[in-house]
Amino acid sequence: MFSRLSNRWKIALQLLFVIAICALAAFILFSLGVLNQDSGRHRIHLRVEASGAVAIITLQAGDDSISEPTTVSAPWSKTIDLPTGTEIYLTALNPTQTGQLSCAITLDNLPWKSDTTSAPKDGVACAGIVP
Repeated sequence: MFSRLSNRWKIALQLLFVIAICALAAFILFSLGVLNQDSGRHRIHLRVEASGAVAIITLQAGDDSISEPTTVSAPWSKTIDLPTGTEIYLTALNPTQTGQLSCAITLDNLPWKSDTTSAPKDGVACAGIVP
């Protein structure tokens, strides 16, 4: 089939084949996120779950803070964007001291930090520094 083509056409077809392979490889790498530049910011999702209807939380995450213990409805969640190097502290107490209590932090939609306890223990803490 290729024996009737001139050398120029053979070289052109080979170049097109190499370009197609490179484009396919670049597409795969881009879709996997390998070629994405890190912006230095991360999506953080905070969550507290309690067997009771409420939990008492404190939060320190950059400019977002709940420094005084605050009663929230359970389950409670919050999503924020934070830069690399930000310290996060999330604590939760179970005022009913029954059932289970848990906290979880996800980093860019991946599990990162978590803690769970059962009564009679009544507190959990999730903390970390955004990588």
